[in-house]
Amino acid sequence: MAALKKGICEGCIPGHGLPERLKAARAAGYDGVEPTFHRSGEGLLHIAATRAEVETLRDMVRSAGLEAPSVMCGAALADAALLSADPTVRARGVENLKAALQRAAWLGADTILIHPGHLAADRRYDAAFDDLLLALRGLRQACDDTGVGLAVENVWNRFLLSPREMRELVDAVDHPLIGAYFDVGNVLLFGYSAQWIEILGRRVRKVHVKDFQRQVGTGAGFCQLLDGDADYPKVMAALRATGYDDYLTSEVSGDITETAQRLDAILKM
Repeated sequence: MAALKKGICEGCIPGHGLPERLKAARAAGYDGVEPTFHRSGEGLLHIAATRAEVETLRDMVRSAGLEAPSVMCGAALADAALLSADPTVRARGVENLKAALQRAAWLGADTILIHPGHLAADRRYDAAFDDLLLALRGLRQACDDTGVGLAVENVWNRFLLSPREMRELVDAVDHPLIGAYFDVGNVLLFGYSAQWIEILGRRVRKVHVKDFQRQVGTGAGFCQLLDGDADYPKVMAALRATGYDDYLTSEVSGDITETAQRLDAILKM
């Protein structure tokens, strides 16, 4: 099995000026960086970016000695969540993701992280599941055309609360480029990370690493790697058993060098 690589979310790299921040990430020991897609005109990467703009970012990443294996895409760009009850909003989210897939291909990434949105109190769970499934099926051709995959993340959105549901969703989409983006820390409030990995198996396309203290029980419980309740020895054993050989991408704020060192310790487990 190929060696696992260390990544970091672009938003977790402190400092000013992208070239300097990328160099700092490389100096801290990371192999890759995960940029975030924004709506047009915002941030470093947006879905209306030209090919030349995206390739400039790609070259900047490579010049720093890094890869960009994946890109984060929140709620299909904030105003077009795939869990929306409004079919017009969901359709806009699908079109946004088609544009994002093309730009991810220009960047050299192989996966887009999807945050599908939040389940509203007046939105039936089963209807939201069916609509998300239809949206993902509608993106299969765009994945084929670009060679870039989609991965639905387990997030605090009152949705996909068990690995069986995530597995059911991925299997129903039935496409080799569409899977799960597993976040180790996000399940700790209501589940066990290693079990999720074992149940999802090869459906996991990418992995976010962070930690969480259950006794806190709120967003304030997210903490530095190995300071929380994540059982990383079991997590690593489960990942190796499934044959996962891709990135472990840090979503930890703070000292990126310390996080990289702790990630090194996890990789040795």
